[in-house]
Amino acid sequence: MGCVITLHRVTGANAPLTGLNSFIEIKEDKLETAIVELKKLGSKFISLSEMEQSIYNRGSIVEPLVHISFDDGYYDNYSRAFPILKKHHICFSIFVVSDFMDNSSPFLWWYLLENIVENELPVSFEKYGFEITPFTYATVSKAAIFEQFRQLVLENADRDQDYFKDKLFGYAGQAGKVLVPATLSWQQVNEMLESGLCEIGVHTKTHPRFNELSTAERMEEINACRQEIKKHTGIDAAYFAYPYGSQVDIGGVDSIEEVMKACGIRLAFTTQSLELNALCNKHLLPREFLNNSATGYTLKTRLTGAYQRSIPANKIS
Repeated sequence: MGCVITLHRVTGANAPLTGLNSFIEIKEDKLETAIVELKKLGSKFISLSEMEQSIYNRGSIVEPLVHISFDDGYYDNYSRAFPILKKHHICFSIFVVSDFMDNSSPFLWWYLLENIVENELPVSFEKYGFEITPFTYATVSKAAIFEQFRQLVLENADRDQDYFKDKLFGYAGQAGKVLVPATLSWQQVNEMLESGLCEIGVHTKTHPRFNELSTAERMEEINACRQEIKKHTGIDAAYFAYPYGSQVDIGGVDSIEEVMKACGIRLAFTTQSLELNALCNKHLLPREFLNNSATGYTLKTRLTGAYQRSIPANKIS
C-alpha cells in the first residue's frame, strides 16, 4: 500500500490557477498541506532506494509508503519545494532532463505554447498544414486550441526539433515576456543532494516521446543524461522516469527490460495510475499526479489504492 507522487512545478501561493499548464503545477502552500494530510494518514515517507527494497518485500511493514518525485528540473523545485521538504524532513527525488540544466532557454515547448495561446498570437506551421488565426481565437476556446497545438508538437517535434524550436521561440518571443520557467543549475542540485533528502534520477537528455524512438535511441537518451549526472554530481543514477509517461507516450515495451538493464536503471516510473504493489513491473512502475485540485479524499484514495482499483484497467503491456 502506498504511492509515488509526481510533481512538476511548484508555484507561489498567489499564482493563478487558470494557466494552460496548470495541471502540472501546485502552489507551495498546497504542497505543504498535502504533506501534512499524508502524515495524518500514517504515511511513511521514503527514498527511492528504500522503496526499491520495500515494494517487493513488504514483510511486516503496515504503514503506507510514499515517495515524492519531481520531473523535468524546474528552478522552483529548489526555491519553493526544497524549503518545505527540509522543514518536514521529507525524502524526494528529481528526475532531470540534462539538456534543460544550466540552460537559460530550455526547450520547454509546452510553456512556449501557453505563451502563444494566452497572448492570442497567430501562428503558421506550413510544413505541417497547421495554423492558428485571429478567427480561430474568436471561435475556439483557448483550452481546445492549446490541446490541438500540443498534439502537433508532441507528435512531430522529436523528429524535427530545429524547425519547432525556431518557430516556437520566434512566435512566443513576440509577446515580449519571459518565455519559459527557469530550470535548475547543477550547483542547486548538488546543494539539495548534500541535504541527504534528495535523490537524482534520469528523465532523458532531450525529453523525447519514447514511442517515437528505436531501442538504440532510447538507450542513447538515457545514457547521455546519466553521463551528465555523473559528470556534475558523481552519482551513477539508477532511477528513471519516462517523459510524458502514459501508455501511448511510452509505446512498445518489448525491449524495455533490455534497455533498462543495459543502461543501469533499476526502477523506472510511468505516469500510469495503478495500485503500487509487488506485482508491478519494476521498469513500469505507477505514479500519481498531485496538483492544485488534490483534496484530502484524493490523497486517501490514492494512498490506499481505492482509486486505482476503481478505474478501468490501464496497465501497460
